[in-house]
Amino acid sequence: MHGSNSGLAHGTAGSPQQTLGQETYKAKAQAAEAALARENFLRKELVKSCPMKVPKNAGINPQQKKGYKQVKYTWSRGKYRYEARWHTRTPGAPKEQGTTWVITRRIPGIGYGPQARLAVKHVYVGNAQRKGHWVTWERWQAAISANKNGKATKKQKEMLENGHWPAGDKVL
Repeated sequence: MHGSNSGLAHGTAGSPQQTLGQETYKAKAQAAEAALARENFLRKELVKSCPMKVPKNAGINPQQKKGYKQVKYTWSRGKYRYEARWHTRTPGAPKEQGTTWVITRRIPGIGYGPQARLAVKHVYVGNAQRKGHWVTWERWQAAISANKNGKATKKQKEMLENGHWPAGDKVL
């Protein structure tokens, strides 16, 4: 066996040991499979609980924020740019608020020229009993501010609750 080319003496051919290259390849393949499974989950499963249909070609941006997770889906349709944002309960949110969706649409502003205009932004608000409708970003932000200061009206609290659409039990 002295001149044998079996490779057994070097931990290769016929050996259960893997070379560093094989281990690296296996780790990369597993990472690629996990990334594909995550992409599939984000594109096909998580969006099922969204109150608005998210197009298949929407951009997806998963993020780990300070104290919560979120995934932003973005797309354009007509004059609007849409964002469907899935997020776990954010710090400071009411205790009963769990994982939710917040949907916004925006018409970009034009900074100068004869058709100059400010950007226009809305939040999609509704509930199971009532079809959704759009409220201005300013009205939404005023309700958030009033709520943080303990001065939100019943109508503002209702708007905030109805603008955070329940996302079900899907988790990242």
